[in-house]
Order: sequence, then structure tokens, then C-alpha cells
Amino acid sequence: MKRQQNRPLGAFEKTFWLLDQIDSKDFCLAADIAGTQPVEKWRQAIDLVQQRHPNLSVRVTLDELGRPTLQPVENLPIPLRVVQVEQNYRWEQEVEKELSVRFNTAEGPLLRVVLLQKPDSTVLILAANHTVADGTSLSYLTRDLLLAVTGEELALMEPPVSNDQTLELPEDLPAQTAEQVLGLNMKTEVVHPLVSSHRFSASTTRTLLERARQENTSVHGALCAAVLLASRKMRPGWVQTRMELVSPVCTRGALHLDDNVGLNITTQSVFFDHQPYMSFWDLARLAKAGLGGTSSIDYTRGYLSFFGSLVFGHNDIQQMLDALKQAFNHHIMVTNLVRVRYKTDFGPLKLEALYGPMVRSGKGMEQTIGALTTNGSLCLTNTSDTPIPGLLVEMEQILDNACQDTVVAKTECAVR
Repeated sequence: MKRQQNRPLGAFEKTFWLLDQIDSKDFCLAADIAGTQPVEKWRQAIDLVQQRHPNLSVRVTLDELGRPTLQPVENLPIPLRVVQVEQNYRWEQEVEKELSVRFNTAEGPLLRVVLLQKPDSTVLILAANHTVADGTSLSYLTRDLLLAVTGEELALMEPPVSNDQTLELPEDLPAQTAEQVLGLNMKTEVVHPLVSSHRFSASTTRTLLERARQENTSVHGALCAAVLLASRKMRPGWVQTRMELVSPVCTRGALHLDDNVGLNITTQSVFFDHQPYMSFWDLARLAKAGLGGTSSIDYTRGYLSFFGSLVFGHNDIQQMLDALKQAFNHHIMVTNLVRVRYKTDFGPLKLEALYGPMVRSGKGMEQTIGALTTNGSLCLTNTSDTPIPGLLVEMEQILDNACQDTVVAKTECAVR
């Protein structure tokens, strides 16, 4: 089995790496865990998980053609920060710290772990660079850490290829020589994103799921409608604005990928004009319809081909960045990992809730809603440099009101 990564970045991997030079693209997941284990066991578990996943032992350096390339890093353990805290300690502040500290992609590794040890519970925070991982990666990584810390063996995995390679798309072949490539000057300004979280009850989550099905939409569509209405209500400057709402789309299903750590997403934007006559469920159906077809191989191929046209074929870093600056100007991101897809009991430990992804996704004013259901309860987070205070609670109130309304419409809403 080949155990070392050594390949050029795919189109979207390279996009994230480039964007990271001008604005942090790091992200976090946080796991609320009942029970504790000694720090030494967590350290051993992290080392075992690093051996299992090749992307946890890489850095990004330029090859002889001037292409950013994943290269293996040996004997460079994943950093672990341990904080002893009281039972009611606000874990979000530790995520805020992690999101304010940039990864050095030229050195690696591209994952950090924070362990909050409470008297009878644990919060496990994983911070990663988006070039080599996505939210689903960190969800599976949480599972692997819980397995390893409770004594389960982990099989080693082969290095993941890029989605471009899976689809046999053209590789990056720069026309320029490496001598013509300008050096990168990463922005080093410290960012201070703020994070909030909110957990729905199992009964509220179940009611939302059932009502969304009755209305021919999805929980994701309902979340998009709720954050749209809540943010317009609470940020007056957005009331009349044509809003862009972007959703990441997982490519693992379409491309039949395994649980390996890697970047396996595309995105899709849906635009919402100021339409006060539209009902909540009309907005939810519109949000769902706007994502139609995005889980297909054809959509993934077209998406990667588009970004390949922006970042492949030349080494003019500034030209690439200028093109990409126009690509992400959304107001809201709803990044929904849907649900934890594995058992949550791990012997002496139980995964109570998983929160995230928590990421700075745009230019600073955007609101990034992370959504993930664990043990039947929906957990939301909001990450933003300029958050709307109380946004998540307002979203729940809007969803509660919508679920109590009489069912009147059951037709699909087409995008006009």
C-alpha cells in the first residue's frame, strides 16, 4: 500500500490554498463528549489517527513546475492543546482562538487538536486547513479518535486522490516555468471571528423533519429560509438586498468515496430577492430547488472544470487571486453535514453532540451557519467576524412558528 501523499492539488484544493493566502480558510468541529480519558490516551489516539489518514501528514509546497503540491511530512506530530476547565466553560471561545491562528501550509501538519477536560465530560475540538479536509472529514475523524482512545484498532488508509483525478479531468500543467513564479506573501493580519451555538431538542428536530417532508422540501431548505428571514429581520441593511446564500455540497456519495480525510465538496449559490409575499415554506422549497442536481457526477465535473479554468494552466498567482476574489461574495452560508452517520456510544465515552462546521467563509459580514444532527438533536453554530446577535435563537423561533402553521402547500417550487 502506498502510504505517502505526493501529488499536485486538484482544482478546488488549489482554490482553497490560494484563497488561504489572502484570508484564512481554516475551520473547526467541536464534539461534546460524556466521560473522560487521560491526556496520554488522547495523545496516543491522535498519533494513531495520523497514521491512518495520509492527509494528516502533509504540507503544501511548490514543485518543479511551480504547482502547489501535497508532500509528505515525517516526524511532525499533530499539535495537542489541553485546557482544564469547569463544567459550564464556554467551549466556543476555544474555537474562536483556533480560528484566529493560521496554519503554515508550507510546514504542516494541517490539523490541530484541542482537548477541554471538564470534571466528568470532554470537549474535543478539531481545527483543520480546508486545502486537505472538509466538514465530513472531521466528523469521521472524531469517530476515529473516539475509537482509538477507547482501544479500538484503526486500519491504515491509502492517500486520497483529488476529485479531479477521480473524474479523470485534465491535470494542472502550467505554461510558465518555475523561474517565472512570484513568491507568495500570505496576509498575516489576525482575525477574530466569533462563534455561537444552539442545540434543538429531539422533539423539535423531529417535528421539523416531518413538517419539511410534508411541505416537499428538506431540513436544509427550512434552515436556509429561517436564516434568510431572521437575518433580514435583525440586520436592517439586508431587508431590500438581493441575498446570495451558498451551500457546500458533499461529493462523497456521487464519487463513491470512503471515510478518508480529504476535500470532497462543491458549492452552489441560490439568490433571494426581497419577496415579502413569499411564505416560509415557499422560501424553503425555493432553497431546495436551487440545489437540484448538485449531488450528481455531472455537476461535480462542471464545477471542478470551472475552477480549473481559473487556477490551472499558468503560474500567475495574482491573476488567479483576482479571479477568485469575485467567486465568493455571499451573504450567508449554510453548511449542513446532515447527521452523524455512526454510532455514538464508545464504551466509557458517548458522543453527545457534534457542532460545526465553524468557518469564516467570505469577506467578514457573512453569517456562516453550521448544521449537524447528533442523537436526533439538531445542533447549529454561527461563525462570523460581525455576527448578528441572537441569530440562532431567532431561527429556532421562526422554525417553530412555521411548523405550527397549517399545511397548505405541497407542490415543488421551481427556480425562476
